[in-house]
Amino acid sequence: MPVISEVDGGAAELVLRDLVDALIQENVAGFGEADARADGTLAVPVADGEVTVAVRDGGGLQRYRLDRGPARLNGTPVSPHELVRLVAPDAAQVGGVSGDVATAVEHAATVLAARRDGANVDLLAGERMAATRNRPFHPTARAAAGWTAAELAQYGTVREAALGLDWVAVSTRFVRAGDDPRSADLAALVLQGDELTRLQETVALAGVDTAQYAILPVHPWQYENVLGREFAGELAAGAIVPVARDLGRFHPTASLRTLTTSPPGLRHLKLPLGVATLGAARLLPPRYLANGDAAQRTMRAAVDRDPVLTARVRLCDEGAWCGWSDGDEFADRPGQLAAQVRTYPELDGSLAVPMAALAAHEWLTLAPVLVPDGDPVRFFARLARGFCELGVGFLRHGVLPELHGQNVVVAFDGAEVPGFVLRDHDTLRYVPERMAAAGLAEPAYAIKPGARQSLRLDTAEQLIGYFQTLGLQVNLYGIVDALCRHFSLDERALWTQLREEIVACLDRMDLPDRFGDTLAHCLLRAPTWPSRTVLGPLLERGSSSGVSMPAGTGAVPNPLAGVRE
Repeated sequence: MPVISEVDGGAAELVLRDLVDALIQENVAGFGEADARADGTLAVPVADGEVTVAVRDGGGLQRYRLDRGPARLNGTPVSPHELVRLVAPDAAQVGGVSGDVATAVEHAATVLAARRDGANVDLLAGERMAATRNRPFHPTARAAAGWTAAELAQYGTVREAALGLDWVAVSTRFVRAGDDPRSADLAALVLQGDELTRLQETVALAGVDTAQYAILPVHPWQYENVLGREFAGELAAGAIVPVARDLGRFHPTASLRTLTTSPPGLRHLKLPLGVATLGAARLLPPRYLANGDAAQRTMRAAVDRDPVLTARVRLCDEGAWCGWSDGDEFADRPGQLAAQVRTYPELDGSLAVPMAALAAHEWLTLAPVLVPDGDPVRFFARLARGFCELGVGFLRHGVLPELHGQNVVVAFDGAEVPGFVLRDHDTLRYVPERMAAAGLAEPAYAIKPGARQSLRLDTAEQLIGYFQTLGLQVNLYGIVDALCRHFSLDERALWTQLREEIVACLDRMDLPDRFGDTLAHCLLRAPTWPSRTVLGPLLERGSSSGVSMPAGTGAVPNPLAGVRE
């Protein structure tokens, strides 16, 4: 079938774009200080001569962005991973970052080569679109470190056939489960037809007493490559008993570790994988699942008491989960064997896709469905109006979900403004003082003593900063970038629209005491916004040993301060 979608440039060009844009925004190796020449090139001295890249106006957030590749050393083209080594030869983790950038190119090529006819747009199709870009503006976002291109083709979104899972019985002496009673039988939630009966029969044939064991699914790659290494002693002792192979029907989503049932329905299954994306391991520690329970209860309380959130937001139910537990809840090993079932609310015929799909360069497919009137500015205004209500609605209760495009599903139901479905609740951030003023209790998170954490914050400004970074700069600006490329727009038109929607949102929403002034100052009047740095922290510290993405804090120009209302 013909591919009805667009990508300007090949895999190397897409990765180079994110890499050069990050070099400039984070001022790595002097890229942020260099001035463009008359021919539109940016030149940076390196040990072996001079690196040059063709740049264009950077829009609202930075001076320049990449115009086109390749990067060149003394006039000779170099690959993205070679560019990393050239500009940061002395960085402590340059080898790992260069390797991940090379993997990103290889994996991007694999995903792009398998892109599908875009006749249908639904949640699974949206996941597959999102996988062509993943997190916008991150140089290694397209890499699944630890997988070959062949493994990505076998276990990623490019896979056409449904994927079967492996199943193990785990002694209840080593099990921690969610409070939801359904946590006791996850298989019953995700297996279909006679699959559950077949699993029960194989469990019985294995001599497993289901009163003493919990039955957990395991991703087949994890089963083959990780389970035996991490749990060799427990397998030998019978604390873990393999009971079935290749059972069930599932399709991978953009996050890789989350699978949708086949045919797609209201349930997704989240499993750990011993690979890394964005510099963080794709594990599933039970403490994070328990934190997600606490966050979900807090979010539900906020939504139930807020008429704007009630109208605009629905929550996935992520309370059914089960995982390995051997006494140390802060160890990483338990995160290698766990499972969570996510149940979506009824979508009532809405066209629902991850917001990350809107940031992918798939608008030849999306435009006829989402912008049938041919007015992308009007489409963006409606999207921004709903998204601002979502963000400000939570902020006025002193909490904020992590609003990047993979965590937020947008549901278009024909209304003037779309609704949103939130998932992955374990990173709800909050300010205790503001929560108390709103009458909400703090979520009872389990946080490792002495560990860096960004969930419990001290000030409203810090909380608003996560809306500015993950919500506006990563999520919405990723969509701005894709819309501008497809429709040949000047991004200032969309920044202007966003400013108008924020001003209107602050005017019509009931905001406590001086919080509205704080929001208006941070979003509209402050000369700079906080930003998330990703390339510098990777070069300095390398990939995380845990599940949190390496990142730092920087500053960018306020893109709304210079546009007219």
